[in-house]
Amino acid sequence: MYFMYILLAIGGFLGAFFALRNRSERTKRLAVVIIASVNLAQHLLKGLIYPHYWGGHYSLHLSSAYNVCAFLIISSPFIWLFGSKLLKNFLTYIGTIAGMIAMLVPYWFIGQSAFQSEAYRFYLCHSLLFISSLLPAFLGLVKLEWKHFWKIGLLFFAMLGIIIVNDIFFIAIGHYPVSNPSDIYGSLREINPCWSITAPSGFDSLVKIISVFTPRFLRGGNSAGFYVPILWYAIPMYIGITLVAFGVCVLCDLDAFKAHLRAIKENISKKKNK
Repeated sequence: MYFMYILLAIGGFLGAFFALRNRSERTKRLAVVIIASVNLAQHLLKGLIYPHYWGGHYSLHLSSAYNVCAFLIISSPFIWLFGSKLLKNFLTYIGTIAGMIAMLVPYWFIGQSAFQSEAYRFYLCHSLLFISSLLPAFLGLVKLEWKHFWKIGLLFFAMLGIIIVNDIFFIAIGHYPVSNPSDIYGSLREINPCWSITAPSGFDSLVKIISVFTPRFLRGGNSAGFYVPILWYAIPMYIGITLVAFGVCVLCDLDAFKAHLRAIKENISKKKNK
């Protein structure tokens, strides 16, 4: 079922693409917004839709922007309707990667049954996020522009900041389980959204790689003795996101990139001839 869920997500994407590729631009945009809106609806109403949340097991924070995928699910319909080209580029990159990686590495479900309400919810929302993020690029609704490659990582960190503020709010009002409103930082360390607060346990090799790029005072070697949120892995994370974004951008916007290189060469030649 692990592979079946992934194949269903890819099949859903291919089915939507072939069904929409020859449709009008208006129909394509409407379809993408509908897919993203359905995902938003199931996210906001998960306490009513999914049986495992019934009987007092639902917490209000679960319908908020409490992690990366939740933030992307909430923002997707609005970005596709009203967002700038940059935001649409960002959503295409991060939404596609976040949706697919969550399904490829579902470590929350290791050792559990694939046939349970939470598994159905998990794969449904991440499949819809993956499809609604990648589909616009294949349908020609968004053009991945190489000039935006260096901004994607910065927007990613801004998103993490919003997620942390969101989590602080729900911790403070007592609507985040396994958290303590009187110890917000300690609670954030326990939740550790997207590993932004402190180093994750069980990923020692990855932490060692991050340590190569990050100054010691950002990862505990300071007077307070704690990891600086987001900044403790910002340098390697930004480098990684930017390199991937650059590679994809250049491939998708090759003509514009070549034109930029020609313009640089022409400017250099003019300066030499003066």
